[in-house]
Amino acid sequence: MTTAPDSSPGYEHDHVRTTVRTPAGASHTFTFEKSELVVSAIATAVEHFVKAHELGSDDYGLALIRAGEAVPMLDTDELRAYDVVDEDVLHLIVERPQVDG
Repeated sequence: MTTAPDSSPGYEHDHVRTTVRTPAGASHTFTFEKSELVVSAIATAVEHFVKAHELGSDDYGLALIRAGEAVPMLDTDELRAYDVVDEDVLHLIVERPQVDG
């Protein structure tokens, strides 16, 4: 007899496997804790891509693509705040200050 995953209140998987893509289209699968801050996930992904020479050092943010729409993710939020699930695709985006003129 097989048992279903625990569905008791408070139970949830504590990690997710997601693909992170660079602005140039390179991608890699990462496993993140759902409680991980977005800024930490960014740092992990950027470090990987820079070491692989697939990305230059810069200031990056993350966006979650859902139903064809990019949802920017705040650095100080946990991944769980965006209901990130296995097989979601996150995109690194360059964050540069906007300049008038």
